Amino acid sequence: MFLKFIENLQKLGFTSNEAKIYSTLICLKRAKASEIARNSGVPRSKIYRTLRGMKKKGYVQIIEGKPTFFCAVQPEELIFRIRADFIHSLNEIVIELNALSLDSNVFFQENIQNIKAKI
Repeated sequence: MFLKFIENLQKLGFTSNEAKIYSTLICLKRAKASEIARNSGVPRSKIYRTLRGMKKKGYVQIIEGKPTFFCAVQPEELIFRIRADFIHSLNEIVIELNALSLDSNVFFQENIQNIKAKI
């Protein structure tokens, strides 16, 4: 079941390490980087860089202090963010595809006219 969960997170755009860290943080609630490394199986050398990237993506929160703690964004918030980003990307793609379609029609029509002119 755990491996299927990791695979599903990867289908949503998580890297393997991000999926392992996120699922670990869901279980631990709040943890130090060393605890995350130990429980997730992600090498400690990659933990901080991956956690910073996850923070930028909105997957985790960082609680600064001595020591610094990390916690996962609540699953509902995560899914809302992923869904919103996905819909935004789809809308941009539709606009770009329509623009390409219009451009290619103009290009196609110009080529047809050039061919007709040569005949």
